[in-house]
Amino acid sequence: MQAIKVSISRRGVFQFMTMFLFGITSFQHVFGTVVSFQDANFNPSVWTSAKFIDTTPGQGASFVTTTISSGGIPGSYHQALLTLREGLLRVSHLRDVAGTAFKWNPSTQGAFGFVDYSFHIVMTNYFDPAPNTPAIGGAVGYNLLLVQGGKFYISMIEAASTSQNKQWVSVTRNNLTSSEFNQINMTTGLQIIGSHPDFSATGGEITLGYANGVSHGSPGVFKATESGIDNYFVRLHNGSDNGAVPEPASATLTVLLFGLAGLASAKRKHGQLNVN
Repeated sequence: MQAIKVSISRRGVFQFMTMFLFGITSFQHVFGTVVSFQDANFNPSVWTSAKFIDTTPGQGASFVTTTISSGGIPGSYHQALLTLREGLLRVSHLRDVAGTAFKWNPSTQGAFGFVDYSFHIVMTNYFDPAPNTPAIGGAVGYNLLLVQGGKFYISMIEAASTSQNKQWVSVTRNNLTSSEFNQINMTTGLQIIGSHPDFSATGGEITLGYANGVSHGSPGVFKATESGIDNYFVRLHNGSDNGAVPEPASATLTVLLFGLAGLASAKRKHGQLNVN
């Protein structure tokens, strides 16, 4: 493996330490680009959260994000409280603050063909109705999020639900291609099948983060999900001798998601909370 040649200087050492501290690892080898991004602390000063889809009445859905200092795997984790009436809410969480941003430009820094990711997710509370009536039967969907050219692309749904009894769930995906990320229609909030990001040498800069989303169809009823994410890890590579992304813990996501996947397409007439 041939690493990037770096001259030993104060500036070089500072740059290396900066990348290390901010969870960014980049190197080249004979097979092409490998770059990793990771965050297990979720310093609120370097993450930006925003509502990018809201189809609820009057676009009245809301969210609150908090870095919780304990209870993660281990230590701190990033929590999101999503509250909405009938409709769909999607919230983006991007590591986009200058100097610490999780960004990669295929056209200037190196094309790649595959994405690996892993993280933990947990659902800590579900309120129906919100704000303070605990309930069961709720779920929230998490996605790896890529933003390129002003367009939002998400991976498959990873579900956290009340059925997991407030236990952290480990998620690991390897060797995803660009075709496994779909663009989001910014009006409807639905996925545009066939519209994907560009990982090639002509592709523009990509900002990485994650999204969570939820929907329900009970008219006039406010519902809320409280959930969290920890140990965020993403690797961009070309599929040759890179090694699979490690699972964030020994727990694995198995049959549960197959059952929850159907929740995403359930008819809203039943008034249940859906992952999106």
